[in-house]
Amino acid sequence: MEQDICDVTLWLIEKHSLSRVHVWVDRHYTQIGPEIAGVTVITSPRHPARLTEAAHEAFLALGYRIEDTRADTYGHQFCDGHHSKHEVIQAYTRIEDALKLWRSQ
Repeated sequence: MEQDICDVTLWLIEKHSLSRVHVWVDRHYTQIGPEIAGVTVITSPRHPARLTEAAHEAFLALGYRIEDTRADTYGHQFCDGHHSKHEVIQAYTRIEDALKLWRSQ
């Protein structure tokens, strides 16, 4: 999951020309595998809804099931953002390819 969080973070930064962003993933204590409770994108000083929706779609495209049962959650560690340009390109391509496939189904 950590790699997916980083890839979605790097994709958002590249796609929307952002200098910095945090992707916050919540999980219920009972969720395992590709299950998460929610995704929120945080930028300074606010977190735009369109970026959160884009991140939500990216996680769905990566095969996650997103379901918030309103039970207790914990946050997953976000991406530190220290990546090479090569890693950014790989992440961008991975997410774009996943979204194209997901949208075509």
